[in-house]
Amino acid sequence: MSGRYDGRFMDSIKTGSARSAEIVLDELAPLVETLPYSAVDIGCGSGTWAAAFSARFAGAEVRGVDGTYVDRDGLLIDPANFRAHDLTLRLPADRRFGLAISLEVAEHLPPASGPDLIRTLVDHADHVLFSAAIPGQGGEFHVNEQPLEYWRNLFRAHSYVAVDYLRPILRADHRVEPWYRYNSVLYVRAERLSDLPAPLSAAIVPADMPLAEMASPWWRTRCALLRRLPAGMILAMARIKRRILTRMHPVARLQQATS
Repeated sequence: MSGRYDGRFMDSIKTGSARSAEIVLDELAPLVETLPYSAVDIGCGSGTWAAAFSARFAGAEVRGVDGTYVDRDGLLIDPANFRAHDLTLRLPADRRFGLAISLEVAEHLPPASGPDLIRTLVDHADHVLFSAAIPGQGGEFHVNEQPLEYWRNLFRAHSYVAVDYLRPILRADHRVEPWYRYNSVLYVRAERLSDLPAPLSAAIVPADMPLAEMASPWWRTRCALLRRLPAGMILAMARIKRRILTRMHPVARLQQATS
């Protein structure tokens, strides 16, 4: 990721992300309330999810990590809680957090950086909320769209187990952006599975069972069609969409102060 992710790009995604974060974190409360109230968001952008975590769980300590291109004046979290880091490289942990978050970030990194991102996440927390764009999802600068099982295997190499608690709950909730409701999987270090609250314990995915398909028929068809298009065309379409959203939602910048 680089400086090409300017303020307009961040503004165009902020409103939907803030709304989604509130809903997702509310559903995840049964788990978070059993953990230390702290979270690190790797690939935080303007800090929307970290800010939502802090708002939902009073007194929580949050940290956001992203590249030097992030405008610190536009952060939704205290700039003192932001760390600049090249996400293509592993980030050694200086401490553990209750929850690590990385949502729709991995697809923006070169394929060779995927294992380092997962290593960074598991180094920071025993519980990881993760999502990444699937093949055909499309978007600006998507260079590593992968099936969900690809990321699951990388987590498995570190003895982290998929807990598919959120997707069945969120799959029909159109207040949540589709990439979050179809792609978000909780990964938990195997030694901590016995500590999960009952609703999450019931969502542990057995090692020999693939992650279920949760996307709607429309979303699956859309992705299948986009997979057939040249990468340059997909990028152009994503840029047009971003410009339209920015013009349609001029109040997006106000979300920096009100979300």
